[in-house]
Amino acid sequence: MKKYLFAAISVLVIAASFSSCKPDEEIYNPKCRISKIWYKSEVGDPAETFVYAKNGKTLNQIVCANGESYDFSYNKDKSVSQIVHKGSDYTEEIKLESTNRLVDRMSYFIDGVLRMEMIVAHDDDTRRITTIEETYDREFFEAYLKSRPHPLYDRFVGNYDEVLRIVEENPTRDLVFHSRKTFTYDPGKKKEYNNISTYVEEFPSAQTVVTHTITYDPESFNPFYGLPFVYADYAGYYVNNKLSEHIETVVAGNMSRVENIVYSYDGVNYMNNKNYPRQFVTTSDRNNVPEHTYILYKK
Repeated sequence: MKKYLFAAISVLVIAASFSSCKPDEEIYNPKCRISKIWYKSEVGDPAETFVYAKNGKTLNQIVCANGESYDFSYNKDKSVSQIVHKGSDYTEEIKLESTNRLVDRMSYFIDGVLRMEMIVAHDDDTRRITTIEETYDREFFEAYLKSRPHPLYDRFVGNYDEVLRIVEENPTRDLVFHSRKTFTYDPGKKKEYNNISTYVEEFPSAQTVVTHTITYDPESFNPFYGLPFVYADYAGYYVNNKLSEHIETVVAGNMSRVENIVYSYDGVNYMNNKNYPRQFVTTSDRNNVPEHTYILYKK
């Protein structure tokens, strides 16, 4: 499941409806808060522990099992401004810029050098994301990420393996690699556009188009919804939990790859009259091996 969370952040983290904030504002203020996350097995120390401020509302850190952490900074309006991971020999950083409490730019740095940028556009009426323009440093993807661990990128930004594959298969030698993502939503209750039904990723120089079609479980709620910094897999942007995801990759007009992912959930928690799953199980027909994620919530 880790690959598909924020599969990175995108980027990856917590929960759901807002109390003092409007539902169309991307401000960190969840009612249901994550305490710990385990990947693969619930036995042993958690892979991630969430550390909150004394008020119990603001997430200060996510501490990893190896002792390293993701450190969060905020603007005065409670929007996340920065996430930093200091590794043993380099520092990763994500900077977020917001307008009217909506994220419109995310920038990813290694040791202060910009390596990736995401420009976000929103619909004027629904305020949901309509397009994301991404720019990648090609050298970074082909060399740096391949040779070193990239926990902040993998956790919060995106699916490194998939982007690297497209970059390597790209016949051009552009130093800067571009993509454009377009989002479509299904209207939910009261015509609120809370779930992404499809999104299309276009990589012009690679002549590649990737289309994701998603179905959801309307009875269970995504514990990462409402967290704009969980950019990986756009997990911060759909209110219900996924049931399935159908992915088609077309290269130069020809079907290149088809993948189906199935999601299941268990041990829901009844918090704030919402069902948040205790266990996520993700199975892809690429390898048919289930991936497990376990979450403990704060009471």
